[in-house]
Amino acid sequence: MVNTMSENRIICGLDIGTTKICAIIGEYNPDNNSYKIIGIGKSPSHGLRKGIVIDIEKTTKSILEALRKAQKHTEHTITGVTIGITGNHIRSLNSNSTITISHKGDDVIHDAEIDESDIERALDAVKSIHVGVDREVIHTLPQKYFVDNQKEIDNPVGMSGNKLTINALIITATINNVKNLVRSVQATGLNVNGIVLESLSSAEAVLTKDQKELGVALIDIGGGTTDITVYQDGDVKYAGVIEYAGSIITRDIASLIQTSFIEAERIKTKYACASTSLSNKNEKVDITVKSLNGKDEIKLNSHQLSLYVEARIEEILTLSKTEIEKYIDIKKLSGGVIFTGGGALLKGLNEANKKIFGVQSQIGYPNRLLGLENKDLNPEYSTAIGLLHWAKKDKRNQVIRSLKAGITIWDKIIDFFTNIIQQFF
Repeated sequence: MVNTMSENRIICGLDIGTTKICAIIGEYNPDNNSYKIIGIGKSPSHGLRKGIVIDIEKTTKSILEALRKAQKHTEHTITGVTIGITGNHIRSLNSNSTITISHKGDDVIHDAEIDESDIERALDAVKSIHVGVDREVIHTLPQKYFVDNQKEIDNPVGMSGNKLTINALIITATINNVKNLVRSVQATGLNVNGIVLESLSSAEAVLTKDQKELGVALIDIGGGTTDITVYQDGDVKYAGVIEYAGSIITRDIASLIQTSFIEAERIKTKYACASTSLSNKNEKVDITVKSLNGKDEIKLNSHQLSLYVEARIEEILTLSKTEIEKYIDIKKLSGGVIFTGGGALLKGLNEANKKIFGVQSQIGYPNRLLGLENKDLNPEYSTAIGLLHWAKKDKRNQVIRSLKAGITIWDKIIDFFTNIIQQFF
């Protein structure tokens, strides 16, 4: 009897953020379309500003550290990764194209039957639009199909018709920003198997099919950028990036009370609230913070801290709302607003949302996957986990079963740091 079982694949999602790098290694079973997380690593990010690489060497070091931590959990290694991309250089636009169905079946009396090759031709035609000499298409997202006079077809494969029209959302990025991100990864010795807009990746990890059908705005508040994706009727209606996020709140706190970024981040995470109305209801907590010189102490309370945070959060949410309203009426999004990303952990965010958006909201946690069950995968892991879902689509992800087989990522990590050390001795 022939064994028809497919071999499991080892895949890796790499979230290259402004404040953190997160690598998640998963084992994908194609027979039941399931995943198991077998490695996870996180490291501080250096070399990026607002999602854009400004120092390849520093970015590479940060990536290597996250990969090293992820590899500790597994005996497998990887040759390629699927990476996320963000930044205010991301643009989206609608495009449509019509093709003629020219091939005929045995029954020449009837119209041609549409097959997958026709879908591919239509998508290629949509992507052929001019997006600028300095830009490239990173996603072509089909929305609706039209077959002859039939409108809004979800799946035209197998239907008869003479003409096929496709409406799609095209997402582009500047070529140089893409190249710098790819080079930072390739410097580790890994291949880049795919590039995914981070907001789309987070949506794969957080949103359900029903939420996408009802209509929902996913707002991923990261360290350097806030990524927005809007779904309605199951389709992506808008995807964009705002260059204000969690790190600017930390910077505000540090500047206003004259403390370090580390201290500002600590008290923001532990004591701050996005809504002062909520902080008023709770007992105020006295906070002691080290000054910039490390010797003096600064005194404030949690309500004062929340005043700083509330102003900036309201700005981020207002900018997000303004951007979304260019494309869709927020009140028509029956699924409301879903917040994810590290910034979603800020207390009182849903209360702040009521004031700005006026619709229901909730915090979006990534769907639970098998493996590392004791690991708390909070919203800051949404993008990395979503990248695993995208990675399964690319068969270039290869498995090296033994760390002794050929040159592994460990060898490259050792070589990388050895070369750095040799520069100083």
